[in-house]
Amino acid sequence: MKIKDVVSVFALSGFLLITGCGESDNQNKDEKLLAQNFSQTKKVVKIPTITEFTSVDKGFSIFTSAIKATGVSKMLDDEGAYTIFAPANLAFDRFSKETVEKWLLPENKEKLTAIVKCHIIPKIIKKEDIVYTVKKQGGSVKLKTLDGELITATLKGNRVFLIDKNGNGGVLITTDVAASNGVIHTIDAVMMPKK
Repeated sequence: MKIKDVVSVFALSGFLLITGCGESDNQNKDEKLLAQNFSQTKKVVKIPTITEFTSVDKGFSIFTSAIKATGVSKMLDDEGAYTIFAPANLAFDRFSKETVEKWLLPENKEKLTAIVKCHIIPKIIKKEDIVYTVKKQGGSVKLKTLDGELITATLKGNRVFLIDKNGNGGVLITTDVAASNGVIHTIDAVMMPKK
């Protein structure tokens, strides 16, 4: 091999070595930049608690006021496993405005607390759980609320209906809304404690 050829081979090897290092350095810089951008754009999504969810949705403003007036909101902000059958504002249309305002007064806190607790089950129950159990039980299932009241769940087609001990009934509108400490179902009626 001629010296000229040997020099060419060394020159070519050196060029490839330098180019390879340069590409490797550039690749490392690119990877670091990508990782940095990813960590900056990656956001932690915080799932709201039950009361955080209901308090930002204007469709639950009356129920949210009731939760806050009773102090039950503290419990529903804690860790736990709760199912809430949250009456939409339209559910309160069955009562006069004066009646609802009266419930919210401090002297009626005990009665209002009993009403609010009729909408809370102390465990997570999804719609599919209700549907499955109603079908297995032959038509209905009793759900025990936070205060020990029983509400009955039945089906009409694929719709879930709830009936309290006084015969008040309503249908679940929106189901299985996830909160950090439970699940929320919207209902179009107010469940009442036994008279």
